[in-house]
Amino acid sequence: MFRVLSTLKGLEQRHLPIFLISVLGLFYVAGNGSVFFALPLIANSLVNDLMIVGLLIAIPNFVSLFLDVPLGGLSDYLGRKKLLGSGLFMMGLLGIVLPTISTVPALILFLVVFGIANQLIYISVRAFIMDISPLNKTSEYFGFFEALASIGFTIGPIVGGMLIADQLSIGVLSVGLFYFTMCLIALVIVFTLKETIPKEGLTSSIKDLIKKDKLIFRELIEFKELRGPGAIILILTFILVTADGLIWTMEPLFATLGLDTATVGLILAMFVVPFILFDVPAGYLADKIGKTKVMFIGLIIAGIFLISFGSTREPNLLLIFAFIATTGLALVRPSVDGLLTDLAEQKHKGGIVGVWDVSEDLGYVIGPILGGIIAEYYQNIGVAFTAMGAILLLMAPLALLTSKRKTKKEENLVITL
Repeated sequence: MFRVLSTLKGLEQRHLPIFLISVLGLFYVAGNGSVFFALPLIANSLVNDLMIVGLLIAIPNFVSLFLDVPLGGLSDYLGRKKLLGSGLFMMGLLGIVLPTISTVPALILFLVVFGIANQLIYISVRAFIMDISPLNKTSEYFGFFEALASIGFTIGPIVGGMLIADQLSIGVLSVGLFYFTMCLIALVIVFTLKETIPKEGLTSSIKDLIKKDKLIFRELIEFKELRGPGAIILILTFILVTADGLIWTMEPLFATLGLDTATVGLILAMFVVPFILFDVPAGYLADKIGKTKVMFIGLIIAGIFLISFGSTREPNLLLIFAFIATTGLALVRPSVDGLLTDLAEQKHKGGIVGVWDVSEDLGYVIGPILGGIIAEYYQNIGVAFTAMGAILLLMAPLALLTSKRKTKKEENLVITL
């Protein structure tokens, strides 16, 4: 962390973009984290069935499954800023609408629009980081962004828990206003960013997406060219995000078991704090000693302590186990991000991110549903965490199969030296 901060000291022109996009991420996900804390509680108040809650929370990413690749391709033609700004504007409006949700159909409509806007933001941000990441610092740059974004995700559930404070209707109003404010600040930062893609009009961009890309086929073919490592990245991303989706859906429901919402929000924040502390060091370590080794170790740690988390109801132990499990996940994610960036160096990065996000959205669909089914079947929320921990342990050997492949830039650098 200190190494990157020292690199960014003085905000030299070449370092300014990663700083700005990371600060944008911090504000946006702070609002997002508060909403993610509130949504399972809102859903549970309307249906009072854990399986249905899981199905509802899965809706945004189910919608995104059909938009990821086209939006990624569109960002390659239309540019990152336009899609990013549009998504933030839509999310700000949703913050205003959030307190008005009082029926299941209204919640479903909210979640559909939420899914569309969220992908406009995340695809654009990731492609932007890929565009600006320098050689041999891909994991480190992603780690820096995710560390600042994780500060936001730490703040979000804590704020959400404090605002709701066991008074759901009043608390949701405050959460909506907080979300609107965070999106507005992020939108202002968008105007300070320099576009990394040559500008094209919307009409010509859509025509190129249809004629040149055949909507999704160019992106799928380019991702296929990444071969074995690309497939493993998709699988690992799916598993990591399935865990994340399960955690963010099931953990807020501990409030229904007698824990006060402020404590539940603090525990959820412990599923984020390690990303702040360890994302950048983990990215730096992965670039130095190898991404596969770091991923393997991280999956083992995450699996063991997520199983431990599911076996207790003691608040102090829940805090400790959540922190250590997420420390393992913090080791894994920058390595996955950096490995894909290395492999996708000569490709259209927006399209690659679109395919990548399909695996993420599928995980965010399966995670809440899987957690809801397990928790409802056993009438025990903790069992869902235990099952997810076991899956992470099983995935650890897969990380060792992602052998490093030199990129063309690296090969040319060796020749030059």
